Amino acid sequence: MDIRQLTFFTTIVDHAYNLTRASKHLHISQPALSQLVREFEELEQVELFLRHHGRLTGLTDAGQQFYEDALSVLHGHQQMMEHLHERSRVLRGKVRLGIPPVILPVLFSQLIPKLMAEHPGIELEIIEEGAFELKRRLLLEELDLAILIEPGETYGIERHRLIEDEVVVAVRPSHPLSESESVSYRDLAEEPLVILNDSFMLHHQILSQFRHVQVEPQIFFTSGAWDLLIGMVQELDVVSILPEPILRFHHADDIRILPFDPPMLWDVSLNRLSGVEQRPLVRHVEDYVLHYFKSYWPHPSDRTADAKKNPDQPPLL
Repeated sequence: MDIRQLTFFTTIVDHAYNLTRASKHLHISQPALSQLVREFEELEQVELFLRHHGRLTGLTDAGQQFYEDALSVLHGHQQMMEHLHERSRVLRGKVRLGIPPVILPVLFSQLIPKLMAEHPGIELEIIEEGAFELKRRLLLEELDLAILIEPGETYGIERHRLIEDEVVVAVRPSHPLSESESVSYRDLAEEPLVILNDSFMLHHQILSQFRHVQVEPQIFFTSGAWDLLIGMVQELDVVSILPEPILRFHHADDIRILPFDPPMLWDVSLNRLSGVEQRPLVRHVEDYVLHYFKSYWPHPSDRTADAKKNPDQPPLL
């Protein structure tokens, strides 16, 4: 069992043996997590978990000892990586990182200054383009790494998910839809829409969803500036479709946020060319970004729990 699998095992225990919650926290599917557990137990010929009617209910004696040993190994691994990062301060050179401007202030306003302060020898060149252009430049090796917003895999690109959140509907409180608990794409058939322009993956995802339900969307306005779209929602009886983190970042009390039913996911990933040997400097930045989002970014389930504990506190971003 490698470090990643040890993390999966301890996460299951830390989430009270609830595979659904553990899989969401780990950003993998529940069947994949269940299969990993079964395969390891079969390979080692040991039972780690107690079960009742097929559900995990606790740890066997062997599982309890393995859990304690796993925590020790993970702690040692974390210290090892911290020591490695301390030594890596001498790294110098340029890394070209592409980030869509719509998410740059939302997701990277703290990460980038933190990286630059800790590694003054790294020259981080940020290229701000829409996801289509960033993917093209990555495939042409004009970028070392790219942040992309899309749900699927792309041939030739290795993808590491950073966050998975929801795309939601935004209207002002006086809008007729504002009292709805959720909306569907058919509910929006006659609504004037203000959405991101076609340089963004989300634009094409939205149109694809409308085509799927055989509805022709009423596009009133498109823009590459999410703050302009939010301003239009505040002033007009229009509907916008945006990722929820962008609306949380805006802290707009005069906007009603409505989820889709079924939910529409907003998938943000760190991407690099597959099969290409990366410079140590690029690998370090890649590891840094992945570690940052794993350690500091609040996942939707975490925000829900925090909101229940502190109902008067605004959601973290």
